[in-house]
Amino acid sequence: MRAALFAALLVLLPCAAAADDAPSVPAVLAALAAAPEQPEEYKASVALHVRLRVFPFIRVTLHGDSWYRRPGLYRFVFRGVPLIARAFSDMKYDLGDPSRWPERYEIAFAPSSTAEAPVLRLTPKSPVMVKSLDVAIDPARGQILKATWTRADGGVINLVQTYAPVAGHAYVSKQVATINLPRMKADLEADYADFTTVEPSVGTAL
Repeated sequence: MRAALFAALLVLLPCAAAADDAPSVPAVLAALAAAPEQPEEYKASVALHVRLRVFPFIRVTLHGDSWYRRPGLYRFVFRGVPLIARAFSDMKYDLGDPSRWPERYEIAFAPSSTAEAPVLRLTPKSPVMVKSLDVAIDPARGQILKATWTRADGGVINLVQTYAPVAGHAYVSKQVATINLPRMKADLEADYADFTTVEPSVGTAL
């Protein structure tokens, strides 16, 4: 159960925003790193709704706060979590710098990619459980709309996210994920609100 909740929480961490349409993979990566609509750092409230579709078929909602620092460092603190999820009441996660993804992945356009709706396919250079990660981008708004993880065990994880405009930036306001793994199936939804600039730096808070 702890492993299931941990996987669920990692799936729902916000992805970094993309940027303008680009004619090549290096240009798309540069746009991801620049991401003009992506805020530098902020704090937000978060409600994570988890529904397991396998035994014990539980439903649980975790409430707490999240902190973000560009390019992809996040911290989550949940309040009043059940004992089974206590290990995740305070955690960090680093999505990494898109400009350094080529160090870990072979990156190309996925077969479904088009000029109007580009999709990047990230394939790990070293053998891991994830075989590939497809990232669908809105080139006009510079945003990641969907991410699909395909695993070596046949599992697939889909994440769809939407944005809300706040003070000239685009904040991830909702994420909906479907997890279909051999031993864990779940539906998750994360709702973010109350975005505020962090003072002092979120780097200190983390």
